[in-house]
Amino acid sequence: MAHEAHIRTGGYTLVELMVTLAVLTVTLTIGVPAFAGVIQRAREANAYHLLTASLAAARIAAVKDGTAVSVCPSPDGARCRGDGVWEGGWIVYSDPGDEGQPRDARAVLQHVEGIGPGLALRSSSGRKRVRFTPDGWSYGRNLSVRLCGLEGSRLLGKVVVNNAGRPRSERYGAGEPCPYLL
Repeated sequence: MAHEAHIRTGGYTLVELMVTLAVLTVTLTIGVPAFAGVIQRAREANAYHLLTASLAAARIAAVKDGTAVSVCPSPDGARCRGDGVWEGGWIVYSDPGDEGQPRDARAVLQHVEGIGPGLALRSSSGRKRVRFTPDGWSYGRNLSVRLCGLEGSRLLGKVVVNNAGRPRSERYGAGEPCPYLL
C-alpha cells in the first residue's frame, strides 16, 4: 500500500481565521477604550502646559522688555474676547497703555490656537485677562482659568495667576462638577 503524504500548499483554515479574529476582537475591545483615555489625559496635560507656558512667557517678556504684557482669550489671534472663554485660543501681547486689546498685529507676541473638542477653559467672570507689569507682578485679583471636561461637565483643575504674577496649576479628581461653564 502506498502511503500518501498530505502537503499543505498555503493559506489558512477557517478555524485559524476565526481564532485570529476572536483574539483581535478581544484585544481591540480592551485596548481601544484604554488608549482613548490615554489620549484624553494627554490633551488635558497639554492644555495645562500651553496656558501655563504662555503666562510664564508673558511675565518674562514684561520684565525683559520693561513694558506691560497681557494674556487674553482670542480665537482669531488678533483681538481679545470680551468673556472668559479660553478654549478657542489666546494671545500674548504687548500692552503698555492697558488698552485691553492689542494695538496692531505687531503687538501680538504669541498666538495659541484652541485646545480642541471635549475640553473647556473658562475664567471666572471677574477677570477675563491677565496683565503683567514691567516688574513681573499681576496686580488685582487672582486670575483662575478652570479646565473642564465637557462630558459630564467635570472639573479637571485650574491654572491660577496670583498678584505676584506666578502661574501655577492645580489638578483635581474627575468627580467635582465644573463651575463657570457658559
